[in-house]
Amino acid sequence: MIALMTWLRRGATLTTGLWRIILARFFYHLAAGDQGSQVTERRPGLAALGKRCCVFVHFDDRGIVKQHTRCYLLALRRSGFGIVFVTNAATLEADSAQWLAEHCALILIRRNRGYDFGAYRDGIAAFFQAQIKADLLLLANDSVYGPLVGLGDIFDRMDFGKADVWSLTDSWQHRYHLQSFFVAFGPAALASAGFAEFWQRVRNVRSKWAAIHFYELWMTHRMQSAGLRCAAIWDYFALLGTLQEAQNAPQPDGPVTIEQSVRRLANERALACWRRRIALNPTSDLWLALLQDGFPFIKRELLRLNPGRLLDLHMWHSVVSRRSPQMYRLIMDDLKMSMRKQAP
Repeated sequence: MIALMTWLRRGATLTTGLWRIILARFFYHLAAGDQGSQVTERRPGLAALGKRCCVFVHFDDRGIVKQHTRCYLLALRRSGFGIVFVTNAATLEADSAQWLAEHCALILIRRNRGYDFGAYRDGIAAFFQAQIKADLLLLANDSVYGPLVGLGDIFDRMDFGKADVWSLTDSWQHRYHLQSFFVAFGPAALASAGFAEFWQRVRNVRSKWAAIHFYELWMTHRMQSAGLRCAAIWDYFALLGTLQEAQNAPQPDGPVTIEQSVRRLANERALACWRRRIALNPTSDLWLALLQDGFPFIKRELLRLNPGRLLDLHMWHSVVSRRSPQMYRLIMDDLKMSMRKQAP
């Protein structure tokens, strides 16, 4: 019976994956030729752009910039970034608009076509129109909670002598790619014809899966094909190596706590996938290893949906509340408003 259920789950997963690919291709081809800006309004802000620029993409169906997102934007400001804020909400609530005007260089309000990559494209176009000679262009979005720690160390670790494009994490799911919720482009990338060509060709697709399949999964390949070097600060195999070392380490004497047992089970599940060459999503399946190594974010989707049905996710409360009590409170406030049919 267990074997039958396992095969049924695998069959359902394969069917879902195939259906998503079919939909992605359909909506991608449906958007052929639709590459125009979806910006309906541009509002100047009081802050300035400089050597470091961030295109930050936001979505909230009421046009509200929530407190945890404001903390993220302020952390970017403290790290020296001028911000081009792009909302896919088609509107902004009055208090949020006023706050953004004080802390951003430019606010773009657009229709939600093309999802994050369409918004990134429109924000990048505005960045180049400003003719700012930046050394670093960061693409970030509000799909995460955080930062739980300061961001200064993150940018110190981005050595643009070793790679031209840096992300926080990389993934081998579907194909190798840098995860696009936080990607930094250095001088060589910004001057590359391949970089410009990729973003100019982004279509206003009407399907999330089309945006993931044709842009998130292919962006890294396009950058590499243009001769740009790509790297992640938290490298996928380095993370798995850390898990393997933890599993091999001698166990402490004395009684084993429930949390220690759950952690070992979760680690063994991840390592079993590694041994079977099954690709994992590091920001979901390896969330605890990331946070223990100083990773500054936790994914909103992970806490709201737990898509991988992880055994150890309940531990996020103790880990995050110790790391950042203020952010923990803001996360709980948001989850109380957004979660349905389950507890965080």
